[in-house]
Amino acid sequence: MNIYSHLDRKKQVQFAVGMAALDGGTPSAFTKNLLTEYENGRVTSDQLKQAILKKYAKTSN
Repeated sequence: MNIYSHLDRKKQVQFAVGMAALDGGTPSAFTKNLLTEYENGRVTSDQLKQAILKKYAKTSN
């Protein structure tokens, strides 16, 4: 991953965390770890989304 991709991802993460903070939210340790992995290019945005949904989405039966 080049420096521009890393900077873009970092800005995206900062924006997302900032938007959540406006509603009083803070990322969990699990989410912070995933965001760091995304920022460093080790996971894609789709992988990040799927991991969060798997961890936090409620299933209906």
